[in-house]
Parts: sequence; structure tokens; C-alpha cells
Amino acid sequence: MEFIDSASLGKNNFLSYLLGIVVIIALFYLGNMFLLFDLKFSFPNESLENLTQSKIVDLIGQTKFLFWLTVPFALVLVSIILHVRKVHQRPILSLFTGKQNFDCKRVFFSFFLLFGILLLSLLVQSWFTLDLHFQFDIKKFIPLLIISLLMLPLQTTCEEILFRSYLMQGLKNRLKSNKASVIISGIMFGAIHIGNPEIQVIGYHILIYYIVVGIFLGLVAMYDNGLELSIGYHAANNIFGAIIVTNNWQAFQTDALFIDNSQPGMALDILICILLVLPLIFFIFYKKYKWHSLKEKWNA
Repeated sequence: MEFIDSASLGKNNFLSYLLGIVVIIALFYLGNMFLLFDLKFSFPNESLENLTQSKIVDLIGQTKFLFWLTVPFALVLVSIILHVRKVHQRPILSLFTGKQNFDCKRVFFSFFLLFGILLLSLLVQSWFTLDLHFQFDIKKFIPLLIISLLMLPLQTTCEEILFRSYLMQGLKNRLKSNKASVIISGIMFGAIHIGNPEIQVIGYHILIYYIVVGIFLGLVAMYDNGLELSIGYHAANNIFGAIIVTNNWQAFQTDALFIDNSQPGMALDILICILLVLPLIFFIFYKKYKWHSLKEKWNA
């Protein structure tokens, strides 16, 4: 059975999905309460209503903020796995892959492929701009590295399980269309980023980038019959943004190795990613893993 069709293995009535969505939302908000409790007990004289993200970061530090930011995703990840096993009553493996076993080699290949491309792009950027500044501080960087390697894979895997597995498989089961399932799940992935700080700085048109990436990862999961490649890609993207290069307006504002002080905008690097990097990575996956019947699967 194809990965995108895995929802048919279990119980898929409307109430089971409604309950799943309610639990996901509830646990996400519950996970965010840990940050509020920390602020309340650590800074009892601060008014929580007036705290901005930058103010919170100033109070508790960037690495601690990153940790609390990722905790809700860890809770949601566990809840989806348990919900699929207990309520939908289907194998947990079907959430991750349509193969006989989860292929860790695919995860690492995808991770290091994108991480290498991002490092190369950073090198090129440093050659042409003066906006990149090295800010290495070992006392801050080591905790950041530990938290990033432990928590960000949980955050990114949660998003892949939610959008490229639970929702995309559920949509396919209802709509009977691979094309519609990939596109709608990609749009939903873009929509959840509407609250990110960069939206307020750059504008809503940056959501186009998130939607394109969401559709791209949906295609990768569909054609490769599993989440391994998309999990690796997503983890590399977020870990790179946390430990290698940061700025003062994105969701992850960290004590990374470099800070980019260039003006925020949907700049050339975004266009290069959409028009060059994503097609290149897709082509590499296509050749390496010998994907076939692309048109037939897209229209199925």
C-alpha cells in the first residue's frame, strides 16, 4: 500500500478526526502554558499581558525560549502517535512510512544534503555582503546546540507527521485525490505560519514560500512512499536556522554562530530556494531513489 493511502488501514470516521484535531489543539496550547508558568514564577512583578516576544527573550534568554517554544510540538507528536494507535487503530509505522521499515539512511541523506546546500549559500552570501557578523560565544552556543539537536527534530517531525501524514492521508481518504491532498495539506502548512514574527515584518506574501515548501515536502513524501526524506529536510532547515545563522526578526532568535543584519524581505535567497534549490533537491531524490510513475501518482 502507498504511504498516502495508509489512512484506509484504520478507522476513519469524522468523529475520530474531530477528536484528533481537538486533542492536538488542546495539547499545543497546554504546552505553551509551561512558558507562561516559568515567566510567572521567575518574574512575578512582570505583567504578562504586555510582554512581547523580544521582551520574553530578554528575560529568560534565547536558548531557554527556544526550548519552551518546542515543548508543545513534543506533546503534540506523542498525542498524534497515541491517537492513531488507539483511536484510528492502525499501525504507528504507517504514520512514518509505507515501507516495511523506517529508513534512517534516507533521513540523514536528506538532512546533510540540505545542510550542505545551506552552508554553501551562507558562504556565497558572506562573500557578497557585509551584513553577516560572527558572534560565537561558547558559553551560549553549547546549550543552544544541545537544545537544538534534542528538541528541534521533535518539532520538525511533529509538523511532518501532522501535515504530511495525519492530515494528508486523511484528506486522501476523503477526497480520493493525491493532487488535492498534497496541495491542501501544503496550504494548511503555510497557514500555520501566519502567526510567525517574520510575517509581521515581511508581509503576508511570504506565506507563498511556506506553502510552496509544504507542497514540495508533500510531493517528496508521496513519491518516496514515506516521511524519511521530508523529516531530514525539515530538521536540517530548522537546525541550521537555530545554530548557524539567525536574525532579530524571525521565529528562532538564537545565539547562533552568525547573525544576519540585512533588511528583512522576500529577497533573492527565497526566490533562489523556490526556483533552484527545491527543484534541484527533488531531482537528486528522484535519481537516487529511482522514483517512477510521477505523473500517474500525481493524478491518482
